[in-house]
Amino acid sequence: MITIKQMAEKIGVSPTTVSNVIHGNTREVSPETIEKVRRVIKESHYVPNITALNLARNQTHIVGIILCFERGNGAQALADPFNGELVGAIAAAIEEHQFYVMVHITNEEEEAIRLALSWNVDGLIICSMHNEAWFHIEDVTHKPVVFIDSYIGKHKQDYANIGLEDRNGGHLMTNHLIERGHSRIAFSSDNLVSVDRERFLGYQAALCEHGITYSDSWYIPFSSSDHDRAPAEILRRHNEFTAVFFASDYYAMLAMNYFKDHGLRIPEDLSVAGFDDNILGKNTRPALTTIHQSPAEKGRRSVSLLMDLMNGAPPKQKNIHLPIQLVERDSVKTISE
Repeated sequence: MITIKQMAEKIGVSPTTVSNVIHGNTREVSPETIEKVRRVIKESHYVPNITALNLARNQTHIVGIILCFERGNGAQALADPFNGELVGAIAAAIEEHQFYVMVHITNEEEEAIRLALSWNVDGLIICSMHNEAWFHIEDVTHKPVVFIDSYIGKHKQDYANIGLEDRNGGHLMTNHLIERGHSRIAFSSDNLVSVDRERFLGYQAALCEHGITYSDSWYIPFSSSDHDRAPAEILRRHNEFTAVFFASDYYAMLAMNYFKDHGLRIPEDLSVAGFDDNILGKNTRPALTTIHQSPAEKGRRSVSLLMDLMNGAPPKQKNIHLPIQLVERDSVKTISE
Protein backbone atom coordinates (compact mmCIF):
# COMPACT_ATOMS: atom_id res chain seq x y z
CA MET A 1 0.00 0.00 0.00
CA ILE A 2 1.23 3.49 -0.81
CA THR A 3 2.59 5.56 2.07
CA ILE A 4 2.09 9.23 2.87
CA LYS A 5 5.75 9.85 1.94
CA GLN A 6 5.29 8.16 -1.44
CA MET A 7 2.14 10.18 -2.13
CA ALA A 8 3.99 13.38 -1.24
CA GLU A 9 6.83 12.52 -3.62
CA LYS A 10 4.37 11.68 -6.40
CA ILE A 11 2.53 15.00 -6.05
CA GLY A 12 5.61 17.11 -5.27
CA VAL A 13 4.57 18.37 -1.83
CA SER A 14 5.68 17.67 1.72
CA PRO A 15 4.43 14.64 3.72
CA THR A 16 3.01 17.14 6.24
CA THR A 17 0.79 18.64 3.55
CA VAL A 18 -0.54 15.21 2.56
CA SER A 19 -1.14 14.36 6.21
CA ASN A 20 -3.01 17.61 6.78
CA VAL A 21 -5.36 16.89 3.86
CA ILE A 22 -6.00 13.35 5.14
CA HIS A 23 -6.80 14.67 8.62
CA GLY A 24 -8.94 17.55 7.38
CA ASN A 25 -6.51 20.33 8.35
CA THR A 26 -6.73 22.19 5.04
CA ARG A 27 -6.89 25.85 6.04
CA GLU A 28 -3.34 26.51 4.76
CA VAL A 29 -3.49 24.14 1.77
CA SER A 30 -4.50 25.38 -1.69
CA PRO A 31 -7.60 23.93 -3.37
CA GLU A 32 -5.41 22.64 -6.22
CA THR A 33 -3.18 20.70 -3.83
CA ILE A 34 -6.17 19.33 -1.93
CA GLU A 35 -7.61 18.04 -5.19
CA LYS A 36 -4.28 16.41 -6.17
CA VAL A 37 -3.96 14.67 -2.82
CA ARG A 38 -7.52 13.39 -2.89
CA ARG A 39 -7.09 12.13 -6.46
CA VAL A 40 -3.98 10.15 -5.50
CA ILE A 41 -5.75 8.78 -2.42
CA LYS A 42 -8.60 7.57 -4.61
CA GLU A 43 -6.38 6.13 -7.35
CA SER A 44 -4.12 4.30 -4.91
CA HIS A 45 -7.00 3.06 -2.70
CA TYR A 46 -5.24 4.51 0.32
CA VAL A 47 -6.92 3.67 3.63
CA PRO A 48 -5.90 5.92 6.54
CA ASN A 49 -5.12 4.47 9.95
CA ILE A 50 -8.42 4.96 11.78
CA THR A 51 -6.80 4.94 15.23
CA ALA A 52 -4.32 7.64 14.28
CA LEU A 53 -7.01 9.65 12.53
CA ASN A 54 -9.28 9.56 15.56
CA LEU A 55 -6.47 10.46 17.94
CA ALA A 56 -5.68 13.48 15.79
CA ARG A 57 -9.32 14.55 16.00
CA ASN A 58 -9.62 13.62 19.68
CA GLN A 59 -12.52 11.38 18.69
CA THR A 60 -13.05 7.64 18.30
CA HIS A 61 -16.16 7.94 16.11
CA ILE A 62 -17.66 5.14 18.19
CA VAL A 63 -21.12 5.30 19.73
CA GLY A 64 -21.84 2.80 22.48
CA ILE A 65 -25.27 1.16 22.63
CA ILE A 66 -26.06 -0.28 26.06
CA LEU A 67 -28.99 -2.70 26.31
CA CYS A 68 -30.03 -2.90 29.95
CA PHE A 69 -30.77 -6.57 30.52
CA GLU A 70 -29.51 -8.92 33.19
CA ARG A 71 -26.43 -10.99 32.43
CA GLY A 72 -27.41 -14.17 30.63
CA ASN A 73 -30.63 -12.70 29.20
CA GLY A 74 -29.02 -10.95 26.23
CA ALA A 75 -29.92 -13.60 23.65
CA GLN A 76 -33.52 -13.68 24.88
CA ALA A 77 -33.70 -9.89 24.81
CA LEU A 78 -32.65 -9.79 21.16
CA ALA A 79 -35.18 -12.51 20.33
CA ASP A 80 -37.88 -9.89 20.89
CA PRO A 81 -38.42 -8.23 17.47
CA PHE A 82 -38.85 -4.86 19.21
CA ASN A 83 -35.25 -4.87 20.44
CA GLY A 84 -33.88 -6.20 17.17
CA GLU A 85 -35.63 -3.50 15.14
CA LEU A 86 -34.55 -0.81 17.60
CA VAL A 87 -30.85 -1.76 17.52
CA GLY A 88 -30.94 -2.11 13.73
CA ALA A 89 -32.44 1.35 13.31
CA ILE A 90 -29.88 2.90 15.68
CA ALA A 91 -26.98 1.20 13.86
CA ALA A 92 -28.25 2.32 10.44
CA ALA A 93 -28.70 5.94 11.57
CA ILE A 94 -25.26 6.03 13.20
CA GLU A 95 -23.67 4.65 10.04
CA GLU A 96 -25.22 7.50 8.06
CA HIS A 97 -23.23 9.87 10.27
CA GLN A 98 -20.06 7.84 9.54
CA PHE A 99 -19.75 6.58 13.10
CA TYR A 100 -19.16 3.06 14.33
CA VAL A 101 -21.33 1.09 16.76
CA MET A 102 -20.40 -0.93 19.82
CA VAL A 103 -23.25 -2.91 21.38
CA HIS A 104 -23.07 -4.24 24.92
CA ILE A 105 -25.68 -5.90 27.14
CA THR A 106 -25.49 -5.24 30.86
CA ASN A 107 -27.71 -4.26 33.76
CA GLU A 108 -24.77 -2.99 35.82
CA GLU A 109 -24.09 0.74 35.70
CA GLU A 110 -20.45 0.37 36.81
CA GLU A 111 -19.81 -2.04 33.94
CA ALA A 112 -21.34 0.41 31.48
CA ILE A 113 -19.17 3.22 32.86
CA ARG A 114 -16.00 1.11 32.55
CA LEU A 115 -16.96 0.22 29.01
CA ALA A 116 -17.58 3.84 28.02
CA LEU A 117 -14.30 5.01 29.51
CA SER A 118 -12.10 2.17 28.26
CA TRP A 119 -13.42 2.43 24.70
CA ASN A 120 -13.48 6.22 24.90
CA VAL A 121 -16.78 6.34 23.02
CA ASP A 122 -17.97 9.70 21.74
CA GLY A 123 -21.48 9.15 23.06
CA LEU A 124 -23.84 6.60 24.57
CA ILE A 125 -27.36 5.40 23.79
CA ILE A 126 -28.82 3.48 26.74
CA CYS A 127 -31.91 1.39 26.10
CA SER A 128 -34.55 0.23 28.61
CA MET A 129 -32.78 1.47 31.70
CA HIS A 130 -34.74 0.31 34.78
CA ASN A 131 -32.43 1.45 37.57
CA GLU A 132 -32.80 5.05 38.68
CA ALA A 133 -29.20 5.03 39.94
CA TRP A 134 -28.05 5.35 36.32
CA PHE A 135 -29.06 9.00 36.30
CA HIS A 136 -25.48 10.17 36.96
CA ILE A 137 -23.71 8.15 34.24
CA GLU A 138 -23.39 11.25 32.06
CA ASP A 139 -21.65 13.14 34.86
CA VAL A 140 -19.23 10.29 35.56
CA THR A 141 -18.27 9.51 31.95
CA HIS A 142 -18.40 13.12 30.71
CA LYS A 143 -19.99 11.77 27.54
CA PRO A 144 -23.27 12.82 25.90
CA VAL A 145 -25.95 10.24 26.77
CA VAL A 146 -29.35 9.60 25.24
CA PHE A 147 -31.75 7.18 26.90
CA ILE A 148 -34.49 5.19 25.19
CA ASP A 149 -37.58 4.07 27.12
CA SER A 150 -36.09 5.16 30.43
CA TYR A 151 -37.79 6.74 33.43
CA ILE A 152 -35.12 8.20 35.68
CA GLY A 153 -37.56 9.74 38.14
CA LYS A 154 -37.30 12.73 40.42
CA HIS A 155 -33.51 12.62 40.74
CA LYS A 156 -32.94 14.14 37.32
CA GLN A 157 -35.57 15.89 35.24
CA ASP A 158 -33.48 17.36 32.42
CA TYR A 159 -32.21 14.27 30.63
CA ALA A 160 -32.25 13.23 26.97
CA ASN A 161 -34.73 10.44 26.37
CA ILE A 162 -36.79 9.07 23.50
CA GLY A 163 -39.80 7.38 25.04
CA LEU A 164 -43.43 6.65 24.43
CA GLU A 165 -46.82 7.59 25.82
CA ASP A 166 -46.69 4.34 27.79
CA ARG A 167 -49.28 5.18 30.42
CA ASN A 168 -51.67 6.44 27.77
CA GLY A 169 -51.10 3.20 25.84
CA GLY A 170 -51.98 1.08 28.87
CA HIS A 171 -55.08 3.18 29.46
CA LEU A 172 -56.14 3.08 25.80
CA MET A 173 -55.91 -0.71 25.53
CA THR A 174 -57.68 -1.35 28.84
CA ASN A 175 -60.42 1.09 27.91
CA HIS A 176 -60.84 -0.75 24.60
CA LEU A 177 -61.19 -4.10 26.38
CA ILE A 178 -63.79 -2.65 28.75
CA GLU A 179 -65.74 -1.18 25.84
CA ARG A 180 -65.76 -4.65 24.29
CA GLY A 181 -67.51 -5.94 27.41
CA HIS A 182 -64.56 -7.18 29.50
CA SER A 183 -64.44 -6.41 33.22
CA ARG A 184 -62.12 -9.13 34.55
CA ILE A 185 -58.82 -8.27 32.88
CA ALA A 186 -55.46 -9.68 33.94
CA PHE A 187 -52.17 -7.84 33.32
CA SER A 188 -48.86 -9.59 32.65
CA SER A 189 -45.29 -8.25 32.39
CA ASP A 190 -41.86 -9.31 33.62
CA ASN A 191 -41.54 -6.33 35.99
CA LEU A 192 -43.40 -3.32 37.30
CA VAL A 193 -40.74 -0.66 36.81
CA SER A 194 -40.07 1.95 34.14
CA VAL A 195 -41.98 1.29 30.89
CA ASP A 196 -44.01 -1.66 32.18
CA ARG A 197 -44.94 0.25 35.33
CA GLU A 198 -46.31 3.13 33.25
CA ARG A 199 -48.40 0.74 31.15
CA PHE A 200 -49.63 -0.95 34.32
CA LEU A 201 -50.62 2.39 35.85
CA GLY A 202 -52.59 3.22 32.71
CA TYR A 203 -54.32 -0.15 32.98
CA GLN A 204 -55.23 0.49 36.62
CA ALA A 205 -56.47 4.00 35.88
CA ALA A 206 -58.83 2.76 33.16
CA LEU A 207 -60.26 0.10 35.49
CA CYS A 208 -60.83 2.71 38.18
CA GLU A 209 -62.54 5.12 35.78
CA HIS A 210 -65.04 2.41 34.87
CA GLY A 211 -65.73 1.47 38.48
CA ILE A 212 -63.89 -1.85 38.24
CA THR A 213 -62.03 -2.82 41.42
CA TYR A 214 -58.50 -4.04 40.71
CA SER A 215 -57.25 -7.10 42.59
CA ASP A 216 -53.56 -7.77 43.20
CA SER A 217 -54.13 -11.31 41.96
CA TRP A 218 -54.88 -9.88 38.52
CA TYR A 219 -51.18 -9.12 38.01
CA ILE A 220 -49.42 -12.23 36.68
CA PRO A 221 -45.61 -11.87 36.41
CA PHE A 222 -44.05 -13.18 33.23
CA SER A 223 -40.73 -14.96 33.80
CA SER A 224 -37.97 -14.11 31.33
CA SER A 225 -36.24 -17.40 32.22
CA ASP A 226 -39.33 -19.65 32.13
CA HIS A 227 -41.73 -18.59 29.40
CA ASP A 228 -44.31 -21.24 30.31
CA ARG A 229 -44.81 -20.16 33.91
CA ALA A 230 -47.20 -17.24 33.37
CA PRO A 231 -49.19 -18.86 30.53
CA ALA A 232 -49.58 -21.99 32.67
CA GLU A 233 -50.97 -19.93 35.55
CA ILE A 234 -53.32 -18.04 33.24
CA LEU A 235 -54.49 -21.34 31.74
CA ARG A 236 -55.14 -22.74 35.20
CA ARG A 237 -57.09 -19.63 36.21
CA HIS A 238 -58.61 -18.70 32.86
CA ASN A 239 -62.16 -18.91 34.22
CA GLU A 240 -61.30 -15.95 36.49
CA PHE A 241 -60.67 -13.67 33.50
CA THR A 242 -62.20 -12.79 30.18
CA ALA A 243 -59.07 -11.04 28.85
CA VAL A 244 -55.33 -10.74 29.46
CA PHE A 245 -53.32 -7.63 28.60
CA PHE A 246 -49.62 -8.38 28.03
CA ALA A 247 -47.09 -5.54 28.28
CA SER A 248 -45.41 -6.72 25.05
CA ASP A 249 -46.41 -8.51 21.87
CA TYR A 250 -43.52 -10.93 22.39
CA TYR A 251 -44.95 -12.24 25.65
CA ALA A 252 -48.48 -12.22 24.23
CA MET A 253 -47.35 -14.37 21.29
CA LEU A 254 -45.55 -16.85 23.56
CA ALA A 255 -48.65 -17.15 25.71
CA MET A 256 -50.97 -17.56 22.72
CA ASN A 257 -48.85 -20.43 21.41
CA TYR A 258 -48.96 -22.07 24.84
CA PHE A 259 -52.73 -21.65 25.04
CA LYS A 260 -53.23 -23.17 21.59
CA ASP A 261 -51.01 -26.16 22.48
CA HIS A 262 -53.17 -26.76 25.56
CA GLY A 263 -56.58 -26.42 23.92
CA LEU A 264 -57.49 -22.87 25.00
CA ARG A 265 -59.12 -20.96 22.14
CA ILE A 266 -58.34 -17.31 21.42
CA PRO A 267 -60.54 -15.26 21.55
CA GLU A 268 -63.47 -17.68 22.16
CA ASP A 269 -62.23 -18.83 25.59
CA LEU A 270 -59.95 -15.88 26.43
CA SER A 271 -59.20 -12.56 24.75
CA VAL A 272 -55.55 -11.50 24.48
CA ALA A 273 -54.07 -8.03 23.92
CA GLY A 274 -50.46 -6.90 23.52
CA PHE A 275 -48.30 -3.82 23.20
CA ASP A 276 -45.78 -2.93 20.42
CA ASP A 277 -47.38 -4.01 17.11
CA ASN A 278 -44.34 -5.98 15.99
CA ILE A 279 -44.09 -8.58 13.24
CA LEU A 280 -45.04 -11.41 15.61
CA GLY A 281 -48.34 -9.81 16.58
CA LYS A 282 -49.20 -9.14 12.95
CA ASN A 283 -48.50 -12.69 11.80
CA THR A 284 -49.72 -14.84 14.68
CA ARG A 285 -53.19 -16.33 14.34
CA PRO A 286 -55.48 -14.93 15.42
CA ALA A 287 -53.75 -11.64 14.66
CA LEU A 288 -53.08 -9.69 17.83
CA THR A 289 -54.96 -6.61 19.02
CA THR A 290 -52.23 -4.32 20.28
CA ILE A 291 -50.84 -0.81 20.77
CA HIS A 292 -48.71 0.42 17.88
CA GLN A 293 -45.33 2.04 18.35
CA SER A 294 -42.32 2.43 16.05
CA PRO A 295 -38.97 1.21 17.44
CA ALA A 296 -37.33 2.36 14.21
CA GLU A 297 -38.53 5.92 14.84
CA LYS A 298 -37.21 5.70 18.40
CA GLY A 299 -33.84 4.61 17.06
CA ARG A 300 -33.61 7.37 14.48
CA ARG A 301 -34.73 10.07 16.91
CA SER A 302 -32.23 8.91 19.55
CA VAL A 303 -29.32 9.17 17.10
CA SER A 304 -30.43 12.61 15.92
CA LEU A 305 -30.68 13.78 19.53
CA LEU A 306 -27.26 12.34 20.38
CA MET A 307 -25.59 13.99 17.38
CA ASP A 308 -27.03 17.36 18.45
CA LEU A 309 -25.60 16.89 21.94
CA MET A 310 -22.22 15.74 20.61
CA ASN A 311 -22.06 18.81 18.34
CA GLY A 312 -22.78 21.12 21.25
CA ALA A 313 -26.26 22.06 20.08
CA PRO A 314 -28.71 20.94 22.80
CA PRO A 315 -32.24 20.69 21.36
CA LYS A 316 -35.20 22.60 22.73
CA GLN A 317 -36.90 19.37 23.79
CA LYS A 318 -34.85 16.56 25.31
CA ASN A 319 -37.36 14.22 26.95
CA ILE A 320 -39.60 13.16 24.07
CA HIS A 321 -42.59 10.81 24.31
CA LEU A 322 -43.81 9.56 20.94
CA PRO A 323 -47.54 8.96 20.36
CA ILE A 324 -49.25 5.55 20.34
CA GLN A 325 -52.17 4.08 18.42
CA LEU A 326 -54.66 1.27 19.07
CA VAL A 327 -54.61 -1.51 16.46
CA GLU A 328 -57.70 -3.72 16.49
CA ARG A 329 -57.33 -7.24 15.12
CA ASP A 330 -58.84 -10.63 15.91
CA SER A 331 -57.60 -11.68 19.36
CA VAL A 332 -60.26 -9.79 21.34
CA LYS A 333 -63.93 -10.70 21.22
CA THR A 334 -66.94 -8.61 22.17
CA ILE A 335 -68.88 -9.83 25.18
CA SER A 336 -72.59 -9.09 24.89
CA GLU A 337 -74.54 -8.21 28.02
